[in-house]
Amino acid sequence: MIALLLALPKLAMLTFSYMTEGQPPIFSSSLDESKNIELVVLERKKAVGPGQFASSEDAGIASSEEVVAEEPALEEADSVLEKIVRVARGDTLMGILLDAGLARSEAHAAVSALQEVYNPRSLRPGHELVLTFVPGAEDEEDDFFAGLRMQVDVDRNVLVLRESDEEFLAKEEQWELQVAPFAAQGEITSSLYNAAVGAGMPSPVLIQMIRALSFDVDFQRDIQPGDRFEALFERELDENGQAVREGPLLYATLETGGRALRIFRYTAQDGETDYFNDRGQSVRKTLMLTPIDGARLSSGYGMRRHPILGYSRMHQGLDFAAPTGTPIMAAGDGVVTHAGRKGNYGITVELRHPNEYTTLYAHMSRLGRGISRGTRVKQGQVIGYVGTTGMSTGPHLHYEVHLRGQHVNPASVDSPPGRTLEGQDLALFKTMTEQVQAQYAALAGKVVADAVQPDASSRVE
Repeated sequence: MIALLLALPKLAMLTFSYMTEGQPPIFSSSLDESKNIELVVLERKKAVGPGQFASSEDAGIASSEEVVAEEPALEEADSVLEKIVRVARGDTLMGILLDAGLARSEAHAAVSALQEVYNPRSLRPGHELVLTFVPGAEDEEDDFFAGLRMQVDVDRNVLVLRESDEEFLAKEEQWELQVAPFAAQGEITSSLYNAAVGAGMPSPVLIQMIRALSFDVDFQRDIQPGDRFEALFERELDENGQAVREGPLLYATLETGGRALRIFRYTAQDGETDYFNDRGQSVRKTLMLTPIDGARLSSGYGMRRHPILGYSRMHQGLDFAAPTGTPIMAAGDGVVTHAGRKGNYGITVELRHPNEYTTLYAHMSRLGRGISRGTRVKQGQVIGYVGTTGMSTGPHLHYEVHLRGQHVNPASVDSPPGRTLEGQDLALFKTMTEQVQAQYAALAGKVVADAVQPDASSRVE
């Protein structure tokens, strides 16, 4: 019966909204000035016990006339109550339940039950909890807590249902979302971001495309007006056709600097998913071109006049000017061989990578969390933050690449692909790329046709 109790409020709320349209709410109260808590009284027939109601013939919703005629006094309403609580910064589920009037043992039992399906520590500001109560009898001071419901994802609710006095059962509700493909294409006039968003590509999908192509493209310097792009991606839609979650980028092409870079998302037979070029080579190289986002190349590789020493000497790396605290990423998978101060380099991290490469990141303000000698890191993992320690005139990253112990220009490293498909994987990949490009062409053609279709009012018969 408790499950029925928690399922009814949604229907009752709709009926309640219809019944009282244009009328003031029956009952609304702020239980705590620091939280947004709304009490909604759902008019029902007399409850015969905690979580138990009369038969369906006797449990009908009151008419609108009955609702309007009723005084909004809580003690006079035979009702089911919903307290809608919006989570604020610093809130915990335990605290919310205690603020709502639950005994500590009761709140602890509900939280413990919820942990079976959801980690209460995952609560975030803005989440809404629906707490369901049954009004107590006249000789009882408190309402009877029946359970709670919370939407934790676009396709998932979690519920806690009372089973006995201080025992609760947790469960999940999930529903299917529709997956639909979308195409976007355009010419870059000012920036890739403006062109992509203007063409209907969601920002999370654009980020996927940039990250996949960043091994071959320096997006801070290579992109020019007149470059073009196209992309195929998926979105998940709710029952109303509204996008509620961005799916993966399936295919993209970027035409820049006289070359066309084409990538496809593919899951190999061993379960590994990555982006590959049209030759079946992983776009993920051993080393990234630049291990920092949003930075300006302030000094290149080669001879230069040293800004502090005042004479010319070989600059054996690249300098990227960026504000103090800008995250620095590992250029590739590897093992930390040094983490700490290193003479004129200041706070420095050195990594050993496969294929006899090592990289060095100097002048940091501080190390990344967990970074120490012997730590294994993944490509793109934050290993430190920009600073100006050591011999430095301002905040920047000094980045070096060594191959078999010799300095090489990081901007010209011909890093090998992480993986090349072979055999049946390659055959399946080729078939998939043909299907994906055909799907893109069909969708892109429809987008173009819809864009140039004249209005009915402007057609000449």
